[in-house]
Amino acid sequence: MRVAIAKKLLSTVGGSEAQARALAAALRDRGHHVTLVGMRPAWRRPGIPEPATRHVIDGLTYVFVPARFGRLGAAIDGVLPTALPDAAALTRALDGAEVVHSLAREWVGPLERIARRLSAAFVETPLVHPGQAWSGDSRADVARYARDDAVLALTEWEAGWYRGRGARRVHVTGVGPILAPLPEVARDHATVLFVGRKEKYKGYDAIAAAAPLVWRERPDARFVAVGQRRFLASSPPRDPRWEERGVVSEAEKAAAYARATVFAMPSDHETFGHTYLEAWAAGCPVIAGDIPPLREIVRAGIDGVHARNEPRAIAAAILGLLRDPEGARRMGESGRRRAELWAWPLVAERTERAYEAATQRSASRSRLSEAESRPR
Repeated sequence: MRVAIAKKLLSTVGGSEAQARALAAALRDRGHHVTLVGMRPAWRRPGIPEPATRHVIDGLTYVFVPARFGRLGAAIDGVLPTALPDAAALTRALDGAEVVHSLAREWVGPLERIARRLSAAFVETPLVHPGQAWSGDSRADVARYARDDAVLALTEWEAGWYRGRGARRVHVTGVGPILAPLPEVARDHATVLFVGRKEKYKGYDAIAAAAPLVWRERPDARFVAVGQRRFLASSPPRDPRWEERGVVSEAEKAAAYARATVFAMPSDHETFGHTYLEAWAAGCPVIAGDIPPLREIVRAGIDGVHARNEPRAIAAAILGLLRDPEGARRMGESGRRRAELWAWPLVAERTERAYEAATQRSASRSRLSEAESRPR
């Protein structure tokens, strides 16, 4: 099958960016011809070759489409929820695809229009965050989900959200871990790890405020925060026990997981949270947000615990796991087994079945359109 997976930003930094690349590789391994389509950025981004045009890397074709209005348009499109791809260039990039797969709703309007013109199945993974700004729950978004040839959800809860709003062609695929081989290093006895964009909604600010509460009982506890810092972010604790790290290599990230005692990302908004899978791959118990999709993924008391995104609740969850190292170890091992449900070959197989259903619907729609256009 010829598949085009479109993600506006195709760098190697960011969860959905890594998801697009990993899914494409897993589908390639199943024999599909996959093209990744993204924006030609206004400035250098990690993992995007120069010049950002068309490249074949490890059997995957990458096409970087220019924006309207040149570099200025690319700069605007890179930071705002706009859709400014050059239509002719995007059409050329998608031409020949049997499936056009939009990931994270970026460029979704142009992608749907072009897919229809090219008689390709239109599929999207919306990654909806209900209640968050530009999160995919607008009236226009909901109407589009009902039109899609397939909507791919990451959890049963998310699938139910789409179905409850009129979408009928919804498939649950999940997402896999994105982690380099783990090094053989000793696990720390009291290290709390955060990995992700350092956003308030992901719990970064609350974890920083929880650290002094934890230190009252456990002055030996260390905190390591890995990821991209947000614009105008609050300052982390000025304490040698708080290690603030930015974007790191995959090997460094794997080493951080391998050493961590507890992984904490108590998000208010999340479709799945693939970083929990990464922590589980290292046998690390997790502190997840107390929201429906995360209660589905992380089984409370079995693979980890849930906590509200506020300092006292997070501190209590951290201290509870540190007080019971054997229980924490069991949770981490349970999580390691649970993560096998979302191995990338399985995710790719589920995605493939969704594509097949989508192409059948697209073909039926084309036949109906042809029949209606014939003179009577």
